[in-house]
Amino acid sequence: MSIDEPQLTRRQVKEAGKQAVPEASASDAPGDSSEDGKQSKHSKGVAPSWFVKNSSSYAFTLVAVLSFVTRYWKIWDPAQVVFDEVHFGKFASYYLRQEYHFDIHPPLAKMVIALGGWLVGYDGHFLFEKIGMDYMSNGVPYILLRGWVAMFGFALPPLVYMIMAESGYSVAASLLAGVLVTFDNALVTQGRLILLDNIMIFFMLAAIYSYVRFFKLRYKAFGTQWWTWLLSTGAMLGCAVSCKMVGLLTMMLIGSAVLYDLWRIIDIRRGTTMAQFTQHFMARAFALLAVPFALYISFFYVHFAVLTSSGPGDAYHTAKFQMQLLNNPMRQSSFDVHFGDEIQFRHRDTGVYMESSADRYPLRYADQRVSSQGPQVTGAKKRSDNAYWRIKPAQASDEFAQFMARKQAGEAIPAEETDRWAVHNLDLVQLEHVSTGMNLRTHDVASPMTATNMEITTLALNDTAKAADTVWQIKIDRANTNATRLQTSASFIRIVSQKHGVAVWTHTKALPDWGHKHQEINGNKKPNEKSTLWTVPRIRGRSASAEELAAMTKKIVKMGFLAKFAELQGLMFRHNNALTTVHPFQSTPITWPFMVRGISFWTDKDSRRQIYLMGNPVGWWISDVALLMYGATMVSIALLTRRNVEVVDGIVQRHMLRSTGFIVAAWVLHYAPFFLMGRSLFLHHYLPSSIFAYMTLAAVFQFASIMDYPRFALKHWHSNVRALVPSGVSVVGFGILVAAQVACFMYFAPLTYGTTGLSVDEIHSRRWLSSYDLHFQT
Repeated sequence: MSIDEPQLTRRQVKEAGKQAVPEASASDAPGDSSEDGKQSKHSKGVAPSWFVKNSSSYAFTLVAVLSFVTRYWKIWDPAQVVFDEVHFGKFASYYLRQEYHFDIHPPLAKMVIALGGWLVGYDGHFLFEKIGMDYMSNGVPYILLRGWVAMFGFALPPLVYMIMAESGYSVAASLLAGVLVTFDNALVTQGRLILLDNIMIFFMLAAIYSYVRFFKLRYKAFGTQWWTWLLSTGAMLGCAVSCKMVGLLTMMLIGSAVLYDLWRIIDIRRGTTMAQFTQHFMARAFALLAVPFALYISFFYVHFAVLTSSGPGDAYHTAKFQMQLLNNPMRQSSFDVHFGDEIQFRHRDTGVYMESSADRYPLRYADQRVSSQGPQVTGAKKRSDNAYWRIKPAQASDEFAQFMARKQAGEAIPAEETDRWAVHNLDLVQLEHVSTGMNLRTHDVASPMTATNMEITTLALNDTAKAADTVWQIKIDRANTNATRLQTSASFIRIVSQKHGVAVWTHTKALPDWGHKHQEINGNKKPNEKSTLWTVPRIRGRSASAEELAAMTKKIVKMGFLAKFAELQGLMFRHNNALTTVHPFQSTPITWPFMVRGISFWTDKDSRRQIYLMGNPVGWWISDVALLMYGATMVSIALLTRRNVEVVDGIVQRHMLRSTGFIVAAWVLHYAPFFLMGRSLFLHHYLPSSIFAYMTLAAVFQFASIMDYPRFALKHWHSNVRALVPSGVSVVGFGILVAAQVACFMYFAPLTYGTTGLSVDEIHSRRWLSSYDLHFQT
C-alpha cells in the first residue's frame, strides 16, 4: 500500500489530449467514475434495488451469524481438557491464584483468558494437568472460558469481510473471503478451545484493518480520523506481539508498507518539504514503534504485578528474581551450607532430586553395551531419604574429623567456628550418600541412555585406588569471587568432576523399569550448559527461626521492573529456541499449504470420538492454486506491459498489484520465516497465512469474474452497493466455491468438533492422504 500520485495510463498516452486521472491504490475504493471519467455504461441509468443497495450489510451479517454458529456449536463438548488447554488453561489458573509461572509466550492472551475466568468467578483451583481430565467433576466453568475465547475466533470472518470491503473489493469477493474463513476446519477447532492463536490472529487482522482505514485517509493527513486509525494500528500491533512473538511478522508487513509509503512521500515531485516528511515519519514512528513497545512492556508490568507469589516458574530465574516472590523458599530459608551438612540436590530445569540406593546398573543394556554394575544414581521426582548427601572436603583432615565428631555428638558449636567450614565457590568436595555410605563417582564408562556421556555411580569409602573419581568442584553460577558462599535455594551450582571435567546432568527421558522410571543422571562433557545447573533446596535438620526469617526479609535486594523484564525476555528467547524435542505431530513448513498432516487434539476410546486439527483440504488446495494464478498473472502482465500490450484495465491492474499484492505479501511474511526456525513447528503456525490465502482466492475470483471494476467495488464495508454480480457465470463460480468449502467442512466436522464417533470405514474415507494419522483406524 502506498500514497498515490497522478499517472498516465498507456491508453491515455496513446490518446492525445486526454487528461490523466488519479490512480487507484491498494486500499482505494474507487468512486462512481470509470477510467475515462464518465459513468460506467453498465450502470448508467440503472438504479439498484433496495436489497442490492443494502447487500453489503446483509452479507456482513450473514458472515457474522455463520461464524457464531460454527464457533459456538456444542462448545460444551467434550467436557474434558483438550490439547494445549493443558498449558493455557493452567496458566490462566496461575494468574487467578497469583502464582508465578514461566512460559515462552508474552502474557496478553493468557491474561485475557484469565480475565474471562475472573469475570465468571473462577478461582483457578483446577490446574489442567493432562489431556482428558474431566471438567464437570472438577467444577471448572469451562463452557464460559471456551465461550470467552471463542469471541475472538468468532470475530475473524467478519474482520476478513471488513478488510476486503475497505480494500475496494466487491460484495461477492468480500463475502466469499468471509465464508471461506468461516468454514475452515482448523480455524474453527482453534477458535472454540482455550488456546492462544485466535486471540493473536484477531489482533493481527484488527491491525491490518486499522492500517487500511488509515491509508485511505492519506489525503487528510494529521486529521482526527487519520490519527485515530494510525494509533489503532499501533495498538493492535502491540497487542498481537504481546500474545505471541509471531505478531512481529505483522509488524514486518505493515512496516514494509509504511516504508514504501514514506519513500513516495519524500519524492520532490510531490512538492513535499523535508519538514512535512519529518512530520509524517515521526507520526508513524511514534504510532507504529513506540506505541506497540509501550503496550508490550506495559502488559509485562501487569504480569509481574499480578504474579506476586512463588509458583512453578520460580526455578527458571536468578536467585535475586526469586527472592521478590512471596513464599519463595529463597526468601524464607536461604542458609549457608557447611562441610558436614546433609543436603539435597535438585535439578533446576526438571526439578528432580539426585538420589542413590543399593540398586545397581544392569550388566548389559538393551543395546548390548556393558555397564560397571555400580550402584545407581538417578533423578527422582519425589523427595526421599535417598536424596541426602553429606558434603565433605576433598582433602581429609584431623581438624574436620574432630569438627564432625563434635557435631554428630550434638555439641553446641559457636557460630564463628562453624563459619570456618562454609562451602565456597570452586571448593573441592566429596559427596557421601548418607543412606549407603558411598561417595559420588564418575568414571570412563558410558552412561545407560546417553552413550557419549559418562556414567555416574557411587564408590565405597575405603576404595582409595579410585578416590580421584570422587572429587568434585562446586561452581556457583554467576559467582564473582571464590569467597561466594554456597547457600540453600539461592545458589545455582554445577557439580564438576575435577579429574574428568564432566558436570552432573540429567534429562527428562525416563530409565527402564530397572531404574524405577527415574531420570538418568550422567556426566555431561559440556559442563557449562545451562541444563547442568542444580540447587540445594534444604539442609537436613535446618529450619529458619522467626528472627532469621525477619533478618532474611530485610536483606532482600529490591529488583526493579526493567531488570525483571530484561531477565524474562532472555529466558523466553532461549527456551523458545530450545524447543527442539521431536513431537509426534510436528510438521515442516513446506507441507502446511498442502494440508499434508494434522494434529491429534483429543480422543475418547470408548465412543471412538476424536478432535483432529486440520484445515479444510478443498479450501487450502484451491487457495494454493489461486496463489499460483496470481503470481503467474502478474508476471504475464509485466511481460506484456514491457511490450506495450495492455490486456487489463489500468485501475484493475493497479488494484491487483497493490491491494492483492499486499495480501499475498501478508501470506509470504507470515509463512516464509518459519523455514528459518530451528524449533519444533506445527500446523497451527500456518493459520494466519491460511487466512491470507483465502483472501487471495477471493481477490482472484473478483479479477476473473468482474470486468466493470468501478461498478462493483465497495468504498466501505457498510456502504451502499450498486451491483452484486455481473453475470450468471459469476454466480455459478461463487456457488461452486462456497458449496465445495461448506461440503468439505461438513464432511470433516466430526473431526473438528469431536462430537460424533466414526466407524473404521468412515475414518478411512476421511484419510484423503495417507499422512492423515487419525485414530481408531482398526
